[in-house]
Amino acid sequence: MITAILGVFFMGITDALWRPCILIHGHVKILLHRTLLTTLLLGIYFVSSGPTNQINMPMIALAILSGLIAGVGLFSLVKAFKTETTTNVIFLNIFTLLISQIVSFILFKEVIQWKYYCIQIGLSIFTIVCFNGFNFKLRKGIKHGLLACLCFGIAYPLAGIPIEKIGYQTTIFVQEVTILILFLCIGYYTKKMKIDLKIYYDIKIIFLVFLSTIAVILFFYSYTILEVYKVNLISSFHPIGGMLLSVIVFKEQLSKYQILGAVSSIVACVLIYII
Repeated sequence: MITAILGVFFMGITDALWRPCILIHGHVKILLHRTLLTTLLLGIYFVSSGPTNQINMPMIALAILSGLIAGVGLFSLVKAFKTETTTNVIFLNIFTLLISQIVSFILFKEVIQWKYYCIQIGLSIFTIVCFNGFNFKLRKGIKHGLLACLCFGIAYPLAGIPIEKIGYQTTIFVQEVTILILFLCIGYYTKKMKIDLKIYYDIKIIFLVFLSTIAVILFFYSYTILEVYKVNLISSFHPIGGMLLSVIVFKEQLSKYQILGAVSSIVACVLIYII
């Protein structure tokens, strides 16, 4: 369980690092350079770990599908950070959990308490309303954040299937290569594919790369020792680390609506965890 907790904690810190990097370098450039280095690191980990699982093409195809969905989610997440504060975006994670519950129920026949699930949905909608400033017309950044939640809610439990068959090392490497190819295509389309090694002089980007890599390894390793739904439940607390870093280090100010939304999100996460 400690690996899942650490993985989730590092994910939260990583989320807090996206926005300051994006505001300096732009979202496409950050996505491309971050994923170049994380793919290299995960490739080294893949080779050095010497996975013994046999190659299974259907499972590799499933890992590629999961990677494509996660890549769209990551792109949407970073787009959300362009216009929304870190706190506004990361506490939308509650919708990732709600989606992953449904997907886990479909894929693994896990039990969902529907009467409590409706309460969780209500709290989650209230959370969005709070972060949207009680304006019922959603801002563009919030929409991108919700799309990211939808993608991650599908991609995470879906990855549990190939992990069981081909191992987590193979799965995460295939996923990351898929995400890199996706971002290379986006970079080519937007004419922003130029590689600038000087970007790695920024210590925030180096932390972003290494914490992303560690978080992915720990999080998906947890699928090999815990049930998928338990890992998803633990991930409900990932916004806490990101909020603390964004407030303490990057001096983000929380409005009364954001505080109310954060409390609502935490309450919904606790309900998901204990029910």
